[in-house]
Amino acid sequence: MVLFRPFLSLCVLLLASGVVSAAPEAPGMTAAQVISQARAAIADHPADLANVKAVRLQFTATNPENKESTVFTLLLAAPQLRLLRTEDKNHNSESSVCAGRLEGWLARKNSAFAHRDLKAVPYAEFKKMQDMASDDLGFFAAPSNGTVTYHGTSEINGRKTYVLDYAYQSGFAISRYFDASSFALVASDQNTPDGHKQRQLVAGTTKVAGLVLVSKEIVFIDGRKSGEVTYDKIEVNPTIDPHTFDFPSF
Repeated sequence: MVLFRPFLSLCVLLLASGVVSAAPEAPGMTAAQVISQARAAIADHPADLANVKAVRLQFTATNPENKESTVFTLLLAAPQLRLLRTEDKNHNSESSVCAGRLEGWLARKNSAFAHRDLKAVPYAEFKKMQDMASDDLGFFAAPSNGTVTYHGTSEINGRKTYVLDYAYQSGFAISRYFDASSFALVASDQNTPDGHKQRQLVAGTTKVAGLVLVSKEIVFIDGRKSGEVTYDKIEVNPTIDPHTFDFPSF
């Protein structure tokens, strides 16, 4: 999930909020400048970004044949809370994985009649999920517990892009490609747990609460299309039950 204008003051804010690497940069452009422009491209009023404390998204993932396979609901809340609910309609199974305030947990039900399994998430994965939450709610800002490095330019489907690598202390890492003219997000890359390269190519955007958000992505694994993701419902600052992220009692 990716959320998407005064320039100098925003640049100062970004430098204060995280570490911007001084790795090789193309003449006339820096990591801080790319971030500032990318953040400016997603909000009518940049100050509004700091007021986004939570986001709820419902999205559907389809396979290469465009047959619906999985429905997701992702809830993010500041500073590092994250809950992902998954419903696989083909197998009548469901699961929830959460980074709560103190620990991470996983609940799974393999069929409509099965018992619900519940277990704690390993600490390393819990920390990664926390960083994923803060990254999504950071609107491309440099991480407070990591670095962002500018790697010059690249071309995606004929579009010149600026490349930024984000790396968090937990090990969570993501590369983002921003259009060199509009600074809109074009694509993002991550490594899968088994070492494959996953690319999420932005195929559509929508405007919600004054923010330009991704509404559709095409997903590739090692260069081959593996499916599409469509964001059917997006809520900014929804009302959240205070116990939503607590370790379940069942």
